[in-house]
Amino acid sequence: MIKPEIIERIRQETDIVDLIGSYVPLKKMGRYYRGLCPFHTERSPSFYVSPERQSYHCFGCGAGGTAITFVMVYEKLEFPEAVRFLAKRLGIKVEEEHFSGENTFIYDACEKAARFFEECLVKSTAAQRYLAERGLSANTVRRFRLGFAPGGNLLRGAALRLGISEAGLLRAGLVVKRDDGLIDYFRERIIFPIFSVSGRVIGFGGRVLGNGEPKYLNSPDTTIFRKGEILYGIFQAKAYIKERVPILVEGNFDLLTLVEQGFNNVVAGLGTALTPAQATLLRRYNQEIILCYDGDEAGRKACRRSLEVLFRAGIDPQVVVLPSGFDPDSYMRQMGKESFLARMEEREDFVAFVVDGRRLDSVSAKREILNELTALLRVMVDDTSRELYINRIAEMFKIDRVRLDNIVKTGDPARDKASTKRRCGQLEEKLVAAVVLEKEFARIAYEFALSEILEDETLKKIARLVEENWKKDDYGPGLLMDLAEDDVVRSRIAQWTFPDFMELALPSIDEFRNRVRRFRSQWLHNQIKVAIENGDEIRAESLLKERNRLLKDI
Repeated sequence: MIKPEIIERIRQETDIVDLIGSYVPLKKMGRYYRGLCPFHTERSPSFYVSPERQSYHCFGCGAGGTAITFVMVYEKLEFPEAVRFLAKRLGIKVEEEHFSGENTFIYDACEKAARFFEECLVKSTAAQRYLAERGLSANTVRRFRLGFAPGGNLLRGAALRLGISEAGLLRAGLVVKRDDGLIDYFRERIIFPIFSVSGRVIGFGGRVLGNGEPKYLNSPDTTIFRKGEILYGIFQAKAYIKERVPILVEGNFDLLTLVEQGFNNVVAGLGTALTPAQATLLRRYNQEIILCYDGDEAGRKACRRSLEVLFRAGIDPQVVVLPSGFDPDSYMRQMGKESFLARMEEREDFVAFVVDGRRLDSVSAKREILNELTALLRVMVDDTSRELYINRIAEMFKIDRVRLDNIVKTGDPARDKASTKRRCGQLEEKLVAAVVLEKEFARIAYEFALSEILEDETLKKIARLVEENWKKDDYGPGLLMDLAEDDVVRSRIAQWTFPDFMELALPSIDEFRNRVRRFRSQWLHNQIKVAIENGDEIRAESLLKERNRLLKDI
């Protein structure tokens, strides 16, 4: 790993205007420089560079970041190569060091455990036979680094030899505490390492080799792994899903079987319903997606729930409907690739999927389906897509197109709530922008655990990034943008480095502290109501005490 002080020196000594100006003609416009965006075609310049913040942002396509980010995207380099590129330009010698940082030993534990599981797979005839029976080749097993977790707490026993500390095992979720000591979290299971977008092992999934429950088990959430924020196979698929529409499946073996047959544009959930964060992650790579869930009723319901999440993220979904009793894995292995391709060709849009198999022989039945369709239309963020679907649905149900448009725009019981949510979202954005731009605000955010109380998934990610890094000497938006693995996160931060365009006025420290107090107080009020509704009196009392302490200081 390149030494942090070298990275910071490169960040400080690179003149971003000079760098980007060597690629794109820039013209001074007040405090900023402006030019045509190099990342998308445009006639009027919407690409701005800030010499003050050493950042860039395109208000057309959303691209943004630092000098390092620019080189990564323009020259198609990974982070270390981009740093070396700029170092050579500045005449700086790049020195390497071992990983350092709060989560280093957790990453280290995950990587060493992955190697251990791979070694155990080689030694287990039963595990190898199982994977062969599932139709997986040695190439696929290597590519996804599949492994095997034996019984007998062997990982715990081998930790010293592997160089994994006890703290690393615990923090990575690889062992759990019992009355008689620490025991392996995964035992007698096929292991599926879960990778970050950048390719680091951050967690694991495990499938029981024989009979037993739970059949599938994922690592518990850790500081580097949150199953609601990542997708299985995203690292292996990311180069493919930029060019081809991604296929989203439910299970690990669904994904691996499709990959085995040449479908490299596949990602899978991690045992939970699709989350907004996962949809946002997919939106980084493509605005379309193909859902291929299990063919049973549970699979259809999961697919229906995913539609709303995807529409809210600005993704246009289509659905491959499999026969009842089949999942993508079993269908591919039993029916063959040609039959699966035929199913892919017959995929449906959300209208056909919702209507498919339902009776339309009564007014009440039609009204029920129409209500479901209009609910989905309301959450679409793309106006053009909404208009096209409104035309289609109006024709299908033989109702006036203008009337349907009015039903979509009004008659929404959640509309007032949406307006409130927008106002809340604006407050959230101003709070997070402030903590990104000023270190003292970041300290206050850490003090009040701001990330815990945010609703917007992107803002929550940024707040976590702030809370993990605010103590660093080189803290600022430049550091955060270079640390961000998410393009959406990086773009949002880049916007805030141009406050003239974002109407961002930073408050005083006392005013900011009171804003956060009030915001957390309101969040506590809502959490207290939820706790009472759930009959959790102990939690409600604890939250009430915290809220009363906050209110005294406001």
